[in-house]
Amino acid sequence: MPLNFTFALSQQQTIDFCPEEELQTKAATLHNMAQVIAQQGDIARAIALYEQSLEIFEQIGDVKGKAITFSNIASLAGKTGDKTRQLELNIEAVSALIQIRAYSDLLTVLGNLGVADESNGLVFLAQAIWLTLRIQAPLAKTIQLILAFYNRVPQDNELEAVLGVTAMFFCNLRGEGHPQLEELQERSFKMILDAAGIQGIETQEAFDNWYVQQRLNDPDYFLPRLNQRLEEIVGDRWLFDPSQVSMGE
Repeated sequence: MPLNFTFALSQQQTIDFCPEEELQTKAATLHNMAQVIAQQGDIARAIALYEQSLEIFEQIGDVKGKAITFSNIASLAGKTGDKTRQLELNIEAVSALIQIRAYSDLLTVLGNLGVADESNGLVFLAQAIWLTLRIQAPLAKTIQLILAFYNRVPQDNELEAVLGVTAMFFCNLRGEGHPQLEELQERSFKMILDAAGIQGIETQEAFDNWYVQQRLNDPDYFLPRLNQRLEEIVGDRWLFDPSQVSMGE
């Protein structure tokens, strides 16, 4: 008997004998089973188990559990090609995470939306990066979001340069001791080099002059400038109330 099946079977037995009052444990068990079965490739069964756990999370008022489950079902819906349901479920996850101000988890869902939604992906990624300017987001996730946004934004030399230098700024600010710091710095600096290259800058002297002229050495300039550009891109299409987000959350 394969190991994964054995694990799933043991989880099912846990549910069968779980006292009704231990709903949190029951929901978590269903959630774990769904993950295992999804890895085995039985998407329909995994979704059914996630939906059972979702009912319990809603019953006991576990908003974060509900949000994570929405996000997981959305991911599976995407694998089946149901992009409409994937989008709807991710939006549900966003709404739940906003209720409890779980902004770090919200970054993940916004990133998922940015990748999955071809028409509004740039708007979702802009909101995610806007959040990274205000919350203590993990470094790798922050750089990943900036890169995803950079790769989707229409050619815009100023914005591309500001994205790159902001990524470098976060590497310097939050990167001490990070195991991937060198790789993240290289990817961040490449964004700056690409933006310079598009403008025909080929020598170190020209690069140094351009860097200063664009004020890329001044975070008091480029961070507010990026914030402004992101808000222009989002316009009135916010999925959350930006006025409710405080610096340093």
